[in-house]
Amino acid sequence: MKKNIIKYVAYLATALPLGGVGGGLVSCSDNFLDDMTVYGSFSEDKVYSSYAGAVDRVNTLYREMLPQACQGGGNGSNGQNTYTSTGSPEVWSKSSLEYGGFTDFTNPDQELDYTNVTDYFYVINKSDSPWGNIRNANDIIQHLENNDNLTQEEKDKLLGQAYFFRAYRYWTLVKLYGGVPLIDHPQDPIIGDGDGSDKIVPRSPAKDCIQFICKDLQKAADRLPKQWGSGDYGRITAGAAEAMKGQVQLFYASPLFNRDDNALRWDSAYVTNKKALQLLNEGGVGLAYAINGGTQNALNWAKMFMANDGSDGTVGETVLATLYNNRDKVETANYEKWNGWEHSLRPVNANGNGGLHPTAEMVDLFPMADGLRPGKSSIHYDPLCFWLNRDPRFYRTFAFPGVEWRFDTNGNDLNSYDDMGKKYVYAYFPHQYSGSGTNFQLWSYTWYASQDDADRMSSTSNGYTADLIAQKNSAVYIRKRSDDLALSPSPLYRFSISASTPKGFQQSAAPLIWMRYAEVLLNFAEAAAGANHLDEALQALQQIRARVGYTAEQNYGLPADIISSRERMLAAVLYERQVELAYEGKAFDDLRRWMLFDGGTQTFEGEPTTWHLTGFGGNTCTFLGTTPLNGQRRHEIVVYTRTNADQKNEADPVIDKRPKALALTENLTYDEDAEEYGSNEAMELADFYTAYLKRKDVNADTNDETSGILFRPQYYFIGFRQSAMQTNPTLLQTVGWHDYSHGTAGTFDPLAK
Repeated sequence: MKKNIIKYVAYLATALPLGGVGGGLVSCSDNFLDDMTVYGSFSEDKVYSSYAGAVDRVNTLYREMLPQACQGGGNGSNGQNTYTSTGSPEVWSKSSLEYGGFTDFTNPDQELDYTNVTDYFYVINKSDSPWGNIRNANDIIQHLENNDNLTQEEKDKLLGQAYFFRAYRYWTLVKLYGGVPLIDHPQDPIIGDGDGSDKIVPRSPAKDCIQFICKDLQKAADRLPKQWGSGDYGRITAGAAEAMKGQVQLFYASPLFNRDDNALRWDSAYVTNKKALQLLNEGGVGLAYAINGGTQNALNWAKMFMANDGSDGTVGETVLATLYNNRDKVETANYEKWNGWEHSLRPVNANGNGGLHPTAEMVDLFPMADGLRPGKSSIHYDPLCFWLNRDPRFYRTFAFPGVEWRFDTNGNDLNSYDDMGKKYVYAYFPHQYSGSGTNFQLWSYTWYASQDDADRMSSTSNGYTADLIAQKNSAVYIRKRSDDLALSPSPLYRFSISASTPKGFQQSAAPLIWMRYAEVLLNFAEAAAGANHLDEALQALQQIRARVGYTAEQNYGLPADIISSRERMLAAVLYERQVELAYEGKAFDDLRRWMLFDGGTQTFEGEPTTWHLTGFGGNTCTFLGTTPLNGQRRHEIVVYTRTNADQKNEADPVIDKRPKALALTENLTYDEDAEEYGSNEAMELADFYTAYLKRKDVNADTNDETSGILFRPQYYFIGFRQSAMQTNPTLLQTVGWHDYSHGTAGTFDPLAK
């Protein structure tokens, strides 16, 4: 039977490449997803009769399944591929320390059940449905395996990609639900005269799902090249498939799946992640700027998120990426594919969307300049001058009052008016700014009209902000993965001041790097520590730290007792993940798999014995020496003037006291013993803070001081929403959740052996 497949080719991506392994940008014509041909309606034998046609078919998997930047936290009906986090303030990241604000998973005043839990399982929209994705991959695999028109090499390359994406979509489901039905072939949706019972596939436990996923990923790694040509940059490689397998096995070795701390699982994760590093190295992927990444406050470390090349122009960091372009919109076709991250980061007075703001807790946990966290470092931590003496990565992760954050205005004069007659911030402060963004300075402090307002800890307290920044309760901005003009003279966005879209930085071709070499190295370090290869875990951490400037003489900024025990090494790796991978979508997964909301100590009614944490000392938080997230509250840092003033632009009480903003090339240290600053710029800004500013941490969750994070134990594996169970009444509900179809408590145990 021939089938019309126009519904698949309609989703071909049109992203432009941003760089190839081996460094440098590649031309638009080199991109494997940049084919603008309209393929129309072809029968399957036509599509698979040539390599080009089969390639086009495989390309739909990239379009449908690659994670998207700035995605929401709902299911596919609210945005493409929202099954996992990419670091924006969605339900996943906001359920960690990275952002404030209660979510469905952390709200102490609302308990999730089968009527209100988000449906990540069923999802009606076909292009965003996980089962639509899986069926598409199964269809491609079946037709490629039975294809006689292609060479074995051609089939292997295409099958490798299809196996990867099938495994990846299953993995996004298994992470959440623990166990799902496993379907390895396209099922005919037409039942005919039968009752369809032969199409029913029950849920498989986690163990079987993990084996299935790893088997697919191994098939992918065995078939794929270690490196593609520049015209195919962005395709899945053998190293990427092996790295994904390593991530899956590390998850399976973690307490969420591994309640009794089974050593064999750690061994498997260790072997696979070690192999992944080898394959990536052989494909030209490694630590970008490994030798000089920490110079000028991690300037080169920050470059890798845009340029994708290393210090010698040959080593790229990217393992898995979603590519974007900055094309203009066309009325007759959707060729544009923009990354909204830069626009979301930038403050409104730079024509951005207002900025993203970290919690005070994240700002305060970053290491000091000696590599140790505040409170454990010999360097005094000044909460007001929180930017002094910090890890080099701090300065490329956060922006704070008194730093440059330059941008290319694309020839637009910002001392003029917009097309609605509104003045830009530069017109208000011509003595501070020129008409170009090349000298933009972030002065995100607040002042208040009264002391009562200044003392208020509410997230909605009154106040006024410098330079029309309009974010009166957030002094610190997230800067991670910013296309800062200081990093490159050729930004990937096309800046606009039009009142209609695109505006500001919306039209950006920056890539979303959703797995990079440093993460794989940290995966290896954790697996090595879990498997008691402490020396190898230490060496991996040393590589991460050496890249940003730490030396052997200072023990790479690592605790002296790190090698003394398995738990100390694991704790050090997880801390390094919080810093190195901040705002890259990893925080929530790390919290879940290590059960750090409660340490794995809470139980629910009907909890099976398989869920009891018998390994890791019975409490993962105690085991790692960390505080459970449950009960904690998050805050945002407000920096405000010591002097009160009227709430209007011209009333800024300290504007004439501002020093020169930091270019972040300066030495930003202070030696307490010698009472000396590393640079005059650091001294002048610190003096400005000390003389004229104060700090307070306002509520970021709720103004009810008695209300803290509450992640309930049954959320570690979420249950099905009512709609999913109605669609398939045979689907068994997860333990801890009500089974709508059967009218009982859930009976499916993902951890059953």
